[in-house]
Amino acid sequence: MAMQQNLPRLDSNETIFFLRQLEAIDPVAYMTLFAGILGRRYIPLVENVSPLENVYTYRMYTIHGQARLGAPRGKNHPVVQVTAEEVSQNIKQIPVSFGWTVREIQQAAKYNVPLDSLTIQAAMSTIARKQDVMLAFGEPGTNIKGLLNHASVTLSTPKTKTGGGTVWTGAAVLADEIVFDINKIVSDTRTALHQASKMPGGDTTPAFDKFTILVPSIRYSQIASTPRTSTSDTTILQFVLRNNPWIESIEEWFQCDLADAAGTGPRMVCYPRDPMCVGALIPQEFEQLSPQESGHDIIVPANGSCGGTVIRYAVACKYMDAI
Repeated sequence: MAMQQNLPRLDSNETIFFLRQLEAIDPVAYMTLFAGILGRRYIPLVENVSPLENVYTYRMYTIHGQARLGAPRGKNHPVVQVTAEEVSQNIKQIPVSFGWTVREIQQAAKYNVPLDSLTIQAAMSTIARKQDVMLAFGEPGTNIKGLLNHASVTLSTPKTKTGGGTVWTGAAVLADEIVFDINKIVSDTRTALHQASKMPGGDTTPAFDKFTILVPSIRYSQIASTPRTSTSDTTILQFVLRNNPWIESIEEWFQCDLADAAGTGPRMVCYPRDPMCVGALIPQEFEQLSPQESGHDIIVPANGSCGGTVIRYAVACKYMDAI
């Protein structure tokens, strides 16, 4: 008869520890996915603004008076004047802080966890995401404006589609009707500009002759994958870019998904991606200060700033809702 061997029994805590050693721990540090930070891709940066400024101001000059025929020696010639108006937009600080306990730092060092870099990335991301929202929609309760809800930018009306309504997603909607809307927002913008030139006095160079169109994500997917016709291998997107000489690019921005006047539906925006017209007002990038000890905590203050989107020539921009 074989002798029974008495093996040591593991209590619950020891069992958990034993099983933990059998896990395959992935050495890669993963971060939870957040919505994309794309505003700065679509809006050129306003240059030469000090990080210490609280207000950004530019001057808009307007010519008054109109020439008319008259005698060379006459004394009743029209008077031409130039007036200046200052336009200001506030800049707001975006302060955050991050930190760890002394014990967390010691544990991270022992187990080779990149605690510092992950936390810094999180702080940078938090500020950048707030800046992105401000570039799109400004800041309520302030004079900070966004690219997608500027009060001075007017609406272009979409075409009534086959089957009724104006949205692009109806079952009976034709590709030609979507093409019409995209061309129309550009046409309405150019009509409002009256072929404006950059300098007075006969300069024939158009102020803005190329336009970027931003559309909601679901609409971009639609035009990028829907054939121009049932027998065509060209999509709506390809067709418009190929045939409209004033469109520089058509791109998707998820911030357009709920950007209409009610804040509940899609909005398309057409604008020149030109720093003369629009600009991202971000004077202060992410900046972290010296770590501060507070008991067992190590706190690191950080800061950024944003003044939203500056639109100097709202006449060069258009919105289209209900698409």
